[in-house]
Amino acid sequence: ASGARVLHLFCDDAENAFTINFPTPPPDDTGMPHILEHMVLAGSEKFPVKEPFFEMVKMSMATFINAMTGYDTTYYPVCSNVEQDLFNLADVYFDAVFHPLLTPATFAREAHHLAPADPADPAGALRLDGIVYSEMKGVFSDPEAILARESVRKLLPDTCYGRESGGDPAAIPSLTHAALQAFHATHYHPSNACLVLYGNIPTLRFLDFLAPRLASYTRVPRTPLPARQPRWSAPRLHHETYPTAPGEPVAEKTFLLMSWLAGDNRDPVEAAALRLVSLLLLGHDAAPLHRALIDAHLGADLVMSGSSEAGSEASFHVGLEGAEPERLDAFRDLVLDTLRAAADTPFTDEQIQTAFQQAAYETLEIAPMFPLHTVFRVVAAWMADLDPLLYLRNASHFQALRAAQAREPRLFNRLIRERLLENPHRLDIVLAPDAALEARREAATTRELAARRAALDEAGLRAIAAAAAELDRANGTPNPPEAVARLPQLKPTDIPPEPRQIDTTPYALAGGATLLVNAMPTNSIVYLILQFDLTGLPEHLWSCLPRYA
Repeated sequence: ASGARVLHLFCDDAENAFTINFPTPPPDDTGMPHILEHMVLAGSEKFPVKEPFFEMVKMSMATFINAMTGYDTTYYPVCSNVEQDLFNLADVYFDAVFHPLLTPATFAREAHHLAPADPADPAGALRLDGIVYSEMKGVFSDPEAILARESVRKLLPDTCYGRESGGDPAAIPSLTHAALQAFHATHYHPSNACLVLYGNIPTLRFLDFLAPRLASYTRVPRTPLPARQPRWSAPRLHHETYPTAPGEPVAEKTFLLMSWLAGDNRDPVEAAALRLVSLLLLGHDAAPLHRALIDAHLGADLVMSGSSEAGSEASFHVGLEGAEPERLDAFRDLVLDTLRAAADTPFTDEQIQTAFQQAAYETLEIAPMFPLHTVFRVVAAWMADLDPLLYLRNASHFQALRAAQAREPRLFNRLIRERLLENPHRLDIVLAPDAALEARREAATTRELAARRAALDEAGLRAIAAAAAELDRANGTPNPPEAVARLPQLKPTDIPPEPRQIDTTPYALAGGATLLVNAMPTNSIVYLILQFDLTGLPEHLWSCLPRYA
């Protein structure tokens, strides 16, 4: 047996999903999980097409086709309302993840390669290039991305979450092709995979698709679960900077953040309780912590605030943007004082019921890409060796929390005190602008490239130039028609002859208005949309309309 784990969430939804998911805890900061995600979708044994992803987009009715790298997991999902289309996409993705070509040229293109800074001077200065390398340079320049990344890395420094799965631009050039191939061989085996399927396609159709493709594999040991973070005995402070353009104003451009390692995400009721604490403190403009931060004018607005998770670790964050570094003490005092007041003051029944209603809505709402969000909850549980359906039972978890709160009326006050005020595992972050940071980064890269160039003779430099030119030529060359023809094609007969119909019942209301009731799967949530005829409303009043929304 292959050891693959397969779960079909069979339901009456025509938007079907096929997903393959792997645990990919990063061993370092070189971005192996992210670069491998790019590379496996760049040609496989059965479909040796450069970037089949983009070719399939042209010939598919997919509602979703992509891949994503998380902190410790890589996801390969496709969705379609057309059954044969889904299996066409699944065929390409299955071969991509288990039988990728992973050529040196693909590694050079996606990860990193050297090239002449001036193509007309092949023996001159060098530059560093690569799709993921360039992408992550942008990510490492975005302040909110930096804040989110540092809050996880520095809060969980002794785990895989303390490493950069996307790739640190300073570390990416040290990654080798051989190391990436070894990472694929270790992690991308069916024994490591969680295949989560969703929708109304019969389960046997999926099993008939998978059986011959998994038959040649034998079970191997799975990737071990990520280590847990040892708890701290005292809070820590971390200063970080982000680049701004020279001459750009830096006043009130600082971010301040307080983050707690606040719970165990493997306990769904505990995670639900932390979510309720987040909603009680921050869930709306009048929530006590939200209101206190806005009224204090220490920053322009809240940022990255509320409960979150990384693997099995649950965290809580309170952040401000548009602040100044010297306001850290005032920010910290305000947050802690507000939490003390919240811990000492019982929440009203109305506040608690409002929070539960918000949580219920979040749980029940069928939001865009509902199949994917459902799959991701399954994968999160399965990757932690939990019941894969655990996080799909959120309604029952909140019911259990309601019962616990009924037994202990001040439950949430106690949690604020225990999980936040008395919790020493807290990280305070000051993220400040630095107009010279980008120049220092570029200078360091220039020095490194100059040292590498100095170690090469003219023949070596010309070989680099020739390889870069060949890479550019290959990237600009279309796929051969015979290679594209090997991709599965959607035929007109595969497409349902009639579009899906929505049952609509009209009702005539008093006053001449018409009510249209549409029968849709909404998980018992009723949506009311009111449309008004604004004929005759003067144009100068149009800008006032949002006030009534």
